[in-house]
Order: sequence, then C-alpha cells, then structure tokens
Amino acid sequence: MDRADARVLRGAAVSAGGVRLEKGPVVAFFDVDGTLVCRDPVTGPGSFPTERVVRAVEEFAERGGIPILSTGRARVGIDQLLNNLPFRGYVSLDGAHVVLDGKVILDCCFPRAVLERMVAEMLRVGMPAFFEGTELCLELNASGGSLYNWGPVACDLEEMRSTKPDLRFAKVDFVDEAYGAYRASDFLMEELGYYNVGEGSHELVMPGVSKGAGARALLAELTAAAGAAPARVFAFGDSENDLSLFETADVAVAMGQAAPHVREAADYVAVPCADDGVAQAMEHFGLI
Repeated sequence: MDRADARVLRGAAVSAGGVRLEKGPVVAFFDVDGTLVCRDPVTGPGSFPTERVVRAVEEFAERGGIPILSTGRARVGIDQLLNNLPFRGYVSLDGAHVVLDGKVILDCCFPRAVLERMVAEMLRVGMPAFFEGTELCLELNASGGSLYNWGPVACDLEEMRSTKPDLRFAKVDFVDEAYGAYRASDFLMEELGYYNVGEGSHELVMPGVSKGAGARALLAELTAAAGAAPARVFAFGDSENDLSLFETADVAVAMGQAAPHVREAADYVAVPCADDGVAQAMEHFGLI
C-alpha cells in the first residue's frame, strides 16, 4: 500500500477527533491547465479535455461523486467546461471567486488602494501585466501594444477605469519577459502572493487568497447543505498554485509532468497530462 492508498483509508475512518466521517460523497477538485487540458508549447492552453478524461469525469459524477473545477482562470475561461461537463461548482481566479450549484460562496478582489498602487508600480518598472476579474480581463501595457493578446489593453489607470469602472480585479498574470520588472518592485514582491505556475507564466494574488482557501469555503458550504462532510476529498493538479489545494485534500494527485516540488508534495503521481493523467489516477483509486 503506498502513502496515497493509506491516506484514503484514513480519510474514510470514523473518528471523534475531527477526521471526516464517511457519510457524504467523494469530492474531487480538478485543476484545468496542465491537468484536465494540456498546454501546447506553440498554441498555449488547451480548451477541452480528451475523450478519455471527459468520460472519466462523467462516470465519476454518475457514481455520485462531486467534481469541482479549481483553476487560475477567470469564469469566462471555463465556460466550455462548465457547460459540457457535470461540474457542480468551481474555484476560479486562484481561489478569489468560488461558486457551488450556482451560488456565489466567495468573491474577492484587490482593494482599490492596493490595485492603484499595483498599477503605479507596474508602470514605474515597465511591467506589462494581465488583470483578471470575474466579469472582464484586460492588459496593462504602457506602450499601448499587447504582449498577451488576451483582451483589451489599457495604458494607465484611467484607461483601466474607463474600461472597467469598478476596477474589480482579483488576479494578475505575467510572463517571463516581465519577470525582471516584477523583481524591481519591492511592493509587488512583498505585498502580494506570488506563484510560478511554470512554462514561463507567473501569477499575483491577494495575501490569503489561494485554491486551498477557496476549496475549504466550498467544502464548508457543501457540508452545511448536505448535512454531512465529504467521505474523501481528492485534488488533481500540476502547478505551484495547486499546493494549497493539495494540503486541503485527503489525497493529492500530481500530473507526471509537474515540477519536482509539486510532485514531492503529492500523495500520488499520475502519468503526464498528455497521457490522460487524470483518468489514469481516477482508475487507480477506483473513482471510476
């Protein structure tokens, strides 16, 4: 028995000491990029899982499991997954926005003063960045050009405000090209949460915001609604921003191509995403 299998059994035990009681269903959190869908080195993030992974998620739900998305993407980036697969909810924007059965459980954004300081610092050090919110995403780029080609571009705070008057953003993405500029700002490095999510991509979030915190909020809501805690919680991921989710789960599953420190934090390492790691791991644990 490997340590993952042993932990499954511990999660299923009945205990008066705070261990989950095996009354509710099994819950599984699925990261998107690099886990459910593969990143192509040329075209970038994929849009939909392979047929084998799709069937695995569907069968898991048919057996009474509760599949949940857990992603750094904004809501607009997961519409296809939510509309075509049986996900009961999602943790998006690295935990800033959480929804279960259509109900918003958590919705955080950068405080206005913090966001204004972030923009000032990025302009000062020459750091193009992509700001993500629940309703809209935009790029900050003083040149007026686009480094990311993911959405509208603003040159400064006033242009950001004209595009998104409430300035509600919860996460920032940037690439290796902007990493040196990021390192030139003590404020950005010290006052915000940071993830290196691999393949030249980086993320900034508010302190305290994480996939793990979002998952705990969703699990608390699910438990209250069902009257019973989940029997077990699985987490599937591949990146640094999945580590807090791994800590929340009973069983953490890393994809085979994940960075060494992510694989080390997992209870079980599946084959790579490109080889349908999610489906292989679900078969291994008898979830399908």
